[in-house]
Amino acid sequence: MRTLFPSLWQAAALPLAIMTTLSACGGGSGSAVGVPPGLQEKPGMILSAVSGSCTAQPGATCDDIRVTVRLADGVTDARPQPHEQPASGTASVLQMADRQKQADGSWLLTFKALPNLAPGVYTGKIELALPATVGLYKTESMDYKVTVAPLAGSMGALQALPGVGDWEGVNGNAAHTGLVPVTLDSGRFTRRWTWLGPTSPRGFVGSPVVSANGLVYVSQQSAAPVEGSSTKYVTTSTVTALSESDSQVRWTQSLTSEGYLGAPAVAGGKLAMAGSDTVYVFDALAGGAPLGVRPPNTNGALLGVSLATAPTFSGGNVYVGGNNDVSGIDAAGGQTRWSASLGLPKLGNVNDWTPAVSGGTVYSHAAGTLTAFNIADGTARFSVAVPGQVLGGLNKSSLRQAPVLADAGSVLVLNQRPPAGEAANNSLSLVDVDSRAVRWTVQGQFSTQPVVAQGIVYVGNQASRSLEARQLGDGALLWRWPLDTALDEYFGGDLIVTGNLLFVGGRNNTYAIDLASRKAVWTYRMGGSLALSRHGVLYIRQSTDLPGSSMVLTAINLQ
Repeated sequence: MRTLFPSLWQAAALPLAIMTTLSACGGGSGSAVGVPPGLQEKPGMILSAVSGSCTAQPGATCDDIRVTVRLADGVTDARPQPHEQPASGTASVLQMADRQKQADGSWLLTFKALPNLAPGVYTGKIELALPATVGLYKTESMDYKVTVAPLAGSMGALQALPGVGDWEGVNGNAAHTGLVPVTLDSGRFTRRWTWLGPTSPRGFVGSPVVSANGLVYVSQQSAAPVEGSSTKYVTTSTVTALSESDSQVRWTQSLTSEGYLGAPAVAGGKLAMAGSDTVYVFDALAGGAPLGVRPPNTNGALLGVSLATAPTFSGGNVYVGGNNDVSGIDAAGGQTRWSASLGLPKLGNVNDWTPAVSGGTVYSHAAGTLTAFNIADGTARFSVAVPGQVLGGLNKSSLRQAPVLADAGSVLVLNQRPPAGEAANNSLSLVDVDSRAVRWTVQGQFSTQPVVAQGIVYVGNQASRSLEARQLGDGALLWRWPLDTALDEYFGGDLIVTGNLLFVGGRNNTYAIDLASRKAVWTYRMGGSLALSRHGVLYIRQSTDLPGSSMVLTAINLQ
């Protein structure tokens, strides 16, 4: 018998299909241990429940197992104590998610499955007892049945969406707009497959995913202790290419470095990842040992990269930003074409940002300045000061952002973006390229990269706990979709906008919001980083990276 307690694993619980059948079994497994002879247990509670079933998939959460406990007359201030009895020979399956006392005095207990359960069916009982200090009362019980679905889902033939390109990096393209110009029917969405990556005892950090060549690419950073040391660890970054069709691993490559590799970017036959001092260029089709290119560092500092941002591909070249420099690299030849300094002081370097590219211009936004560079040779064309404090100093500032080229004449910028689950004051601004001036600025706690479609900016604002739609021309608020209505605490991932839907990655769920009705028309019980491939497959990389867990990547058919 195992007592259920609230668990730190709660946020990472794998998705399940759960059916519960309640049976109020007076006495449960018989008299309580230690009951004196001749004394009889009394009924102390009555069980009722919101019973039913739900169908969930690997890597997602499911509706809670619930039971309402109404105390018998004369029983006061007693908290029901749950104990799990899994079927013979099996380990614990459940964790307590919540225990709330209702206005009428009854207790509502909810339970979830433990994370990392393998596909299969799990059964057992939850026994509910009152504390011995309250009196001698019978134990009541409820049966549970937990079904974890297989990893494979609906794997029909893939078909390319007309007019849709590859998902190459941050917000999908070199302009970082997050736009996929296609109309989708949410009634046709089905799970295709779920892939579970290797586990890491100290936890791992997973990247956003990218897709090209019929493959989906994801990287993972893990750490292993150095033999003989309790404080030193070796960091390994592993990039894996999976078949979009069936999630089979086509190739994998691991690199061990002093730091780690950032998120991958892909275009055509090349895949690039930036390390602490080297940009690595892989054969995207076959993998193998990558080319390594070391661009100059004008302050003598290393590149500032993270798994939040990827390099930017354009025209066969890859563009990276790190600390004080922007560099253009020939992906095919493995050569630095040019490198330009932002002119920052030694202690003014900034981390975790990537440039945007359009036509003949490369845009960087770091340390409060938007700078436009000539794509041919890296010469600076102009710079614009943008509102919003950027902290510097010895710890440097992690920006976690990229400029968004909203249209031919304007650039959207966040001064910096906090990690998922955290709130920080920042500003969203629009810079007019022709006048080289800031057109508007709004303050908030913007926690997603903005995306743009048809003159409307969509961005997650933790200050209002809502998804906001704003007019591109003046930043005016058009409408909000509150996360509270969806019972999500914060934005856990990305936004993707299509012709009729907006995909929103929350902490626990991913939503499709109909842009006409402004209502959620589809929900998947897993939140995190999002990508949408040219084959109409939505990828959700789970946002939880806990010790002992594994990366969860789910593919959703959108057609």
